[in-house]
Amino acid sequence: MNSENLEGKTLGNNRYEMLEKIGTGGMATVYKAKDTLLNRYVAVKVLRDSLEDEKKVVANFVKEAQSSASLVHNNIVSVYDVGEEDGINYMVMEYVDGITLKEYIKTRGALPWQEACDFAIQIGQGINEAHSINIVHRDIKPQNILMTKDKILKVTDFGIAKAVAGDTTVVNGNVLGSVHYISPEQARGGVTDARSDIYSLGIVLYEMLTGKVPFDGDSPVSVALMHLEKEPVNVKVVNLEVPSDLAYVTMKAISKDQSARYASVSEFVDDLHAVLADEPLPSREEAGGKTVSGTAASTETADGEEEDYIVDDDIPSVAEDDDEPEIENRGRTKRKTEIQKNTKKQKKEDRIAIILAFATIIAVGLIAVGVWWMVHNGKEAAVPNLTGMTEQEAVQLAESKGLAIAPERELSFSDTVAEHCVIDQDPKEGLTVPKGTQIKLVISIGASGGDIPTPNVTNKNIDEAIEEILNAGLTYDVIEEFSDTIAAGNVIRQIPLAGTKLKKDSDAIKLTVSKGPQSGATVSPAEKPVSVPNVIGSYIDDAESRIQSAGLVVGSVQRKASSSPEGTVIQQSPDARTKAVQGSYVNIVVSSGEAVAAPQESEPQEEEPQTETSADNGDDGDEESGGSSTRTFTVRIPDTENENVNVEILVNGRTIHSETHSKDEGSVSVDITGSGTAEVQAYIDGAKVADKTIDFN
Repeated sequence: MNSENLEGKTLGNNRYEMLEKIGTGGMATVYKAKDTLLNRYVAVKVLRDSLEDEKKVVANFVKEAQSSASLVHNNIVSVYDVGEEDGINYMVMEYVDGITLKEYIKTRGALPWQEACDFAIQIGQGINEAHSINIVHRDIKPQNILMTKDKILKVTDFGIAKAVAGDTTVVNGNVLGSVHYISPEQARGGVTDARSDIYSLGIVLYEMLTGKVPFDGDSPVSVALMHLEKEPVNVKVVNLEVPSDLAYVTMKAISKDQSARYASVSEFVDDLHAVLADEPLPSREEAGGKTVSGTAASTETADGEEEDYIVDDDIPSVAEDDDEPEIENRGRTKRKTEIQKNTKKQKKEDRIAIILAFATIIAVGLIAVGVWWMVHNGKEAAVPNLTGMTEQEAVQLAESKGLAIAPERELSFSDTVAEHCVIDQDPKEGLTVPKGTQIKLVISIGASGGDIPTPNVTNKNIDEAIEEILNAGLTYDVIEEFSDTIAAGNVIRQIPLAGTKLKKDSDAIKLTVSKGPQSGATVSPAEKPVSVPNVIGSYIDDAESRIQSAGLVVGSVQRKASSSPEGTVIQQSPDARTKAVQGSYVNIVVSSGEAVAAPQESEPQEEEPQTETSADNGDDGDEESGGSSTRTFTVRIPDTENENVNVEILVNGRTIHSETHSKDEGSVSVDITGSGTAEVQAYIDGAKVADKTIDFN
């Protein structure tokens, strides 16, 4: 029999009737079958014919199947039987009527963090059960997680990776496991253990939270190298909705160093439970005592916890002798009279002091009211200190001073300021500004988890600042603005602030560079505005030459995964044909040519968005692009539970279409006019359904 063509045949002495093929993989083919003895549907996994001659593979397949059969857990696909017939080795498992987690993520995109957390807990519970009997999965990925209609997740293929590879991670020269979820130790062919499953589960959690894997490339080898060499972008940077504690848990799980990860899946799951319950993470919780004055003592309560209390050593004991002599009584009476006189005098003095104090308070209050009235009814106001406050608190305080908060917020990592709180402000505290002035805020998104301190480059020349940043192993972005106080070409401010720890090559420092004063100065010929050339689609060397020829300077150069040819520009800022002052910066993003995903990672679309060329429209082009043309971009509306969906289409990061459509329309088409190339993405109800590069040439 052929393992690839078993529909209509039977296995297990006519017990398992093979109905249809429901899945294929590198090691086996899976069929839906009918167990005629117990009258139930089952899934039958059949080892591929190409591996049948590998005696060790077959022996381990049988051994691990028998071992997996002992796993009984709600979050594990049960194994019922294992056998061999006519040279076919097979395993009979629980049939799950549902979809894979991978299919669910592709349909929904980034999941709500609470749902992702719950799913990771379910998966972790299943893995933990296997680890308890020393079975390491070694191929955890969303394709191996089945989901029932009630959203119960079940891990499948337990032991298969170990069965195929024995005690190594390489089979016939190929790295074991799906390369997008493989642990660094597996990628290098090292020793794997339970923490390898933790890493893979961490990658799955990252994908659920962001809708994409942290590492992707044009070949399995390049992705494997990323697991070994490249630090992933912090999950919170990709999705700001992720709580800081959940970001910490995720990034800890995918640490490259095995010893830096969770020691066990149960610890991982405990932290996830704490995140859902909004409680301190057990892995970070430290025991602390109470500091008290006096003599400290403790007692154990009924529930075993210790409570601190204070014994006051300064309370004098008083004893009274009823038989003391009369002379002592007379002496005591005299002293009592003197005490009473002194007490009356002291009370009088106290009353005078209290009256004076109240008078002082009233006077100070009147002065404060007067100052408040002058400030609040005048034309100027003192800028309050907003750092450390939440955004809501900052807004309330600013408005109470007659000021406002600028609508645009800058986001930054911070090791010292809590998430969603103010790190910095502009203008600074104490300055007197006109009423109604807007205060720009820099808001914390929590710590990045990196270990490289951000250098202090504020007020330094941009060239010197860039050199320091690159020497530290960090990256940067440059924007410009006018300044009456900072010399042109110097850094006005940096985000994040100096000292904040970042990750190498993944967390960029945003530099705001001075263009000099905006008003009151004569504009020299070198400062006159020039047209920004269109360099999108050009190779980087040509792009740099054209930018410099226009009298501009190449700013930051970043690389980004794209289906465009490697080395070509896919984004620029400022946009083409806008005006910029001579000598100002043009930031570009260059394709790294790493966006071609492996076949198993491709988006599940029944129809590819199509482009259609219309008549050339050269009047709208520039001299160097040779004119513009129009393409029609079409996105299919999937059959969803909702009657109406929001369709959003972006071109080079700008929204050109965002409207509600009925699913009965079937598809939405928009005309896009431009030159060179354009990066186009389509989102339906917030989930990305298309990502395409359009060539206008």
